[in-house]
This record gives sequence, C-alpha cells and structure tokens, in this order.
Amino acid sequence: MNYEAQSYCFNRGFEIYPVVHQNKFKVYYSRAGQGKYYMEGKLFDKAESFQAVWDLYEKIYKHDKK
Repeated sequence: MNYEAQSYCFNRGFEIYPVVHQNKFKVYYSRAGQGKYYMEGKLFDKAESFQAVWDLYEKIYKHDKK
C-alpha cells in the first residue's frame, strides 16, 4: 500500500471507492464532481476491489509525477 500515493490523490480532490453492484463491486473515482468507473466498470470480488482502489491511487500518482 502506497500511502504517499493515497495522500497525493486526497490532496488533489480524488475520491476512489468500491460500489456494490450485483453482489460484486465496481471501483468508482471522481474529482471535482465528475467521475466514472475504473476499468470501464469491471466487476471485482471484495478483495480485488480494495486492491483495485490502491492500484488506482498508484496509477494516478505515477502518471502525475512524470
């Protein structure tokens, strides 16, 4: 878990969280009131959804640090 990436995203106004959908989870992210589902709405089991949240924090962090 990269807490630096999470903090970076929080400070820039990102909200990333799992949403229950048909007994599975989708990961939703938004910033400034506009958002969408991560990986085009891919369905995850519970453990995968939490890992996907951390992966997205890391992805945003690395993209912005380039």
